[in-house]
Amino acid sequence: MKGYLMDHSDSSFTIVTYNVHRLIGNDRHTSALRIAQVIEEHQPDIVALQELPGGRYRPEVGGTAQDLARELAELESAQGLSFMERERNGNVTFSRFPMRLVRAGGLHPETRRRSIVPRGALWVEIEMYGRRLQVINTHLGLTPPERSSQVKVLCGPEWLGDPECHHPVILCGDFNTLPSSSLHKKLKDALYDEQERLKLGHSERTFPSHYPVVRFDHLFVSPDLAVESLHIPRTTLTKVASDHLPLVVKLRLS
Repeated sequence: MKGYLMDHSDSSFTIVTYNVHRLIGNDRHTSALRIAQVIEEHQPDIVALQELPGGRYRPEVGGTAQDLARELAELESAQGLSFMERERNGNVTFSRFPMRLVRAGGLHPETRRRSIVPRGALWVEIEMYGRRLQVINTHLGLTPPERSSQVKVLCGPEWLGDPECHHPVILCGDFNTLPSSSLHKKLKDALYDEQERLKLGHSERTFPSHYPVVRFDHLFVSPDLAVESLHIPRTTLTKVASDHLPLVVKLRLS
């Protein structure tokens, strides 16, 4: 498999988290190819996408996840991203390394009414460098009550609090919340925020892509993952392909 020919001798890898806005760009044109080109430019090992529509059941037959997979397969440096998992609320994860689904589902406690727009999370385990990396990909709701409930579920026994969610762990996605929020602080109590570890503060913004003013897209990690670099590409392509900019982070297993 071509993706494995990349040099990872130092146990480092690159992950991209990206809300792709149903593949609809700021020009209102729908294009899986543009999103694939954004991904391919950074040659990631793991890609966590949010808001990618398609079939409601796994495994999906047809739909935009497969459209994007086909476009990635046509791009030379993205061909190794052949492992894919998805859940019905629009979260999709690609990997160059072997990956298995641990859990996919909604973030709604049984005692609460569901939100108008269902939100979910996708937990996969990725085997790399003799280690098992846990990656949880999510997209939280638009209102504070929704997000508060969803973060409580994320930090609970089904997700981050599950004994099987052992380090190293990555939690990433579109959280629809600012770094100054109480919910962001609660997530930081469980894991680290890579942008703040790099002392970037609030200066690195991801939304809206044509003129970013806020950071809704975050990546939290366990302490046994070291950050090597972080990049939010602002190019002609990224400013039109989606309403969010991608967050590109290079990490190293320690």
